[in-house]
Amino acid sequence: MSAIGRIFLILNLVLAAVFLGFAANQLSQNTNVSESLRTERSAHDATKTTLNGTISGLNTQVTQLKTDTSSLRDDRDQQKATSERNAADLAHEKEVNAQLRGELTGIKESLNGYNTTIASLTTQKDTLVKEKEDAFAARDKAESEKTAADTARREAELGITKANANIADLEVAKTSAEKKAKSLDSELQQLYTVTKQPRIGTPQELVEGSVLSVNMDIAPGLLGINKGSNDKVVRGTVFDIYSGSTYKGRAKVEVVHDAYCSATITLQAKGTQITQGDRVTTQL
Repeated sequence: MSAIGRIFLILNLVLAAVFLGFAANQLSQNTNVSESLRTERSAHDATKTTLNGTISGLNTQVTQLKTDTSSLRDDRDQQKATSERNAADLAHEKEVNAQLRGELTGIKESLNGYNTTIASLTTQKDTLVKEKEDAFAARDKAESEKTAADTARREAELGITKANANIADLEVAKTSAEKKAKSLDSELQQLYTVTKQPRIGTPQELVEGSVLSVNMDIAPGLLGINKGSNDKVVRGTVFDIYSGSTYKGRAKVEVVHDAYCSATITLQAKGTQITQGDRVTTQL
């Protein structure tokens, strides 16, 4: 083989070796790229799966938040309605409370008059107790005296026994007379109503009004009446009480103020009940 042939042969071998080296390098690079691509795809799939799970969780949270928002809106509307009802109830209770305060003021005025009466009666009771104690002291002194005084005491006790018996009889008679008087008074009031005749007895100024309050806790019963000294009402004025054509009873004024007075019930017609708003008059 000639030298040129050998040169070409060597040159071909060198080029073949170079080509094989380049091909091997390209093949290695392609293998690395494919492996990197598979790794990136796996990472992408994992990331996609994670994102899908996150999105699903967020969608669930959004749905729950919408449900919670609707529930809160319903609760807000319910609380608003409850608040409006409470406001209306509060206004009503305030109105009732104001009315009760007015009635309480009238009752307090009545009670003040009765407190004065009770104080006077207490004073009288104390006086009577003192007199009773003095009587017992006198009796004890008499017991320490002579036999003649003892005889006189026994005779006095006998007289007291007889007196007590007489008092008991008089009490029975008094009770019977009071019952009869009440019955006659009721019949008389019915007669006034039916015949429409003027009142019998000392005439009173004509005063007409109505019952402000009724308190039956203190016997025989207390009335507040919307007429006072400005209307010529005085202590002792007698009011007849009625409603429509129904006669209910009678009350006597005990405490008088400018615009109203307090009275005690002296007569209540059988089968009736005196209530706030009933009419009163001094000339039935």
